[in-house]
Amino acid sequence: MMSQEETQEQTGSTYGRYAGDETYAHLRDEAPYEHMMRETLRAKVYPETHTQQNVFRLIGLAISLASLLAFAVVCLVLVGGIGGWISFCAACLATFIVATVAIDHIK
Repeated sequence: MMSQEETQEQTGSTYGRYAGDETYAHLRDEAPYEHMMRETLRAKVYPETHTQQNVFRLIGLAISLASLLAFAVVCLVLVGGIGGWISFCAACLATFIVATVAIDHIK
């Protein structure tokens, strides 16, 4: 078994003295949230602005569906025949393009 002097020489020369956890010693007087606040950026946090995007998109969808229903009644019931189907397909395509552009541009 080694004597105490030999172990002190061995640890002192090769490894140095154990200083303990210096960060813990520094932080034990602080509350945990103080340490986190020191490390984080000092930027202000603003609440997220409330936008009406989804409401406007839902309204655009409802208007598109209502217009398709109106075109179906006018083209298929009142006009009828092949001309009614062709005009209904054209109205569906136009409604789709207008709705896509309108919903895409809502920001």
